Amino acid sequence: MFGSSLQTKSNRSQFFTFASLLLLFFSSHSYCLALESRSRIRINNVVSRQNVDSCLTGLNVTYPGDPSFQSLSQTFNARLSYTPAAIVLPSSVQDIGKVVTCGASLNLPVVSRSGGHSYAGYGLGGVDGALVVDLSSMKQITLNGDNAVVQTGNRLGEVATYLWENGHRALPHGTCPKVGTGGHTSYGGYGPYSRMAGLLMDRVVGAEVVLANGTSVTTSESSYPDLFWALKGAGPSFGIVTSWTYSTLAAPATSVFFSISIPQYKTGDAFAAGFAQYQTFVHTAPKELAMAFSFGGNSQGINVQLIGNYFGSKSDFTTLVNGLVQDLNASIDTADEYTDWTKILVANGYGEQLVTAGPSPPNTFFAKSLVTFDLLDDTSLKRWGDYLVNTAAKADINWFAQADLYGGAISTDFDASSASFAHRDAFLVFQFYGSSNNNAPYPSDGIDVINKMLTSLSPNPTAAYPNYIDPTLSDSEWQSQYFGNNMARLSGIKALYDPNNVFKFPQSIPVGSVDNATATAPPTGSRTSTPNPSGTGSSDVSSSPNSSEKLGICLPKVMVALLALLPFCLDTFSPV
Repeated sequence: MFGSSLQTKSNRSQFFTFASLLLLFFSSHSYCLALESRSRIRINNVVSRQNVDSCLTGLNVTYPGDPSFQSLSQTFNARLSYTPAAIVLPSSVQDIGKVVTCGASLNLPVVSRSGGHSYAGYGLGGVDGALVVDLSSMKQITLNGDNAVVQTGNRLGEVATYLWENGHRALPHGTCPKVGTGGHTSYGGYGPYSRMAGLLMDRVVGAEVVLANGTSVTTSESSYPDLFWALKGAGPSFGIVTSWTYSTLAAPATSVFFSISIPQYKTGDAFAAGFAQYQTFVHTAPKELAMAFSFGGNSQGINVQLIGNYFGSKSDFTTLVNGLVQDLNASIDTADEYTDWTKILVANGYGEQLVTAGPSPPNTFFAKSLVTFDLLDDTSLKRWGDYLVNTAAKADINWFAQADLYGGAISTDFDASSASFAHRDAFLVFQFYGSSNNNAPYPSDGIDVINKMLTSLSPNPTAAYPNYIDPTLSDSEWQSQYFGNNMARLSGIKALYDPNNVFKFPQSIPVGSVDNATATAPPTGSRTSTPNPSGTGSSDVSSSPNSSEKLGICLPKVMVALLALLPFCLDTFSPV
């Protein structure tokens, strides 16, 4: 009886061992098949010129290696360099839809480039391998009454010239003539007339946009209002805006361009005191005054100019600023009165004409920004002034900084809920900008100099301006500093209109929960018809450490493992 029990246990042991080996074999076989499938996905995910050509037939496409590719792929910020999969120059909205559909089908991130002035190179993708939609051929402008429909290939100089020549109209945009209307409008768009008329985005009453499924819609406060809200503050994450419709204004009848020079500051205390006088004065200034505190340094100290515009007469301007000029021991260098709006824009651009042919020459630089909402305290100003005079002024980079005055109509004439722009109540917006000498490689300590120019003033900044986009910010930093409390709603609207993250770059709005959108549904099909280019699904496979294993490599490894157990298997099942 005992011997029989032992035999039964032995048979059971042999059975379970055999079953375990079979399970090992079939599990390993399935694993290898999965790896082969993943490998095939990875191979198919490698996008070739032929892949792109096959879905962009008939369009103007430039690829790496083509004669014009190097010039077309030049970043404005030469400190950064990216190689797109292809650059497409569409001539119609239908062309753009075709490009978007193609990019989605090939799992390529799709980005648009209007003027090409992104500080972070996001118009080229901000990473290698993006599909770039270059809008420079989309130049149509039409004026219907007071409304101007402006395709986003236009630059600010072209828009200003057209509006002036067709009824002496104007918009509150920036003064660099080659900056594009696409990004400038999307992220705010500040200019000398903004305290009188708002940001450029505030003049937008409609936008035509190509969505992630390749269709186009026209948005406004009454048509796709959720998308319209998102476009005004974070546009490139939601689609490709092909045209803006702006409500234009009568150009100012009389305006003054001025510059006021202040004696060089040689100590941090003196600089801090001077800035304190400036911010106190502009804090209660009338909206007719736009005054920036602009400065740079050399080994001797900090040089400061107050520059800007007054929308009124020269005599009224001098009366307004006379007390400040005396307090600062300053002098008015320039106070020129203009009746031609285009000429005052040229004056603001330091004489650069409103000519937009050709790209802006590249510059090798790094920049930061800061948005403040009230007067800065004396302790912060003293700490900042000490750093500027004792350290920054002696750095081996060219640098300048400027504080632009917001407020006026920006904060009083437009409701904060009208756009996703997060800084409606800004007081001053700072830019800190450092560049290398003669476009040489950026100095190794140059980024640290600019970073500390910011942190010496505000150690824990809470807000920044996205048109001075900074690629060194962490995800939590850029999301909070650029978009603030609007981030959750923006990510929800992203889930509605671009759930597969077709429009993707390093600081694009991430796909969130549609529950946060509080929005109407997009056009039929746009939530489901685009393939997944977002880094989830098949594109994740290429990062798997085992994805290079093919079935033909994997199965012998399994067989070797099984053969190593074969003597044990034969002994276990021997009838002897």
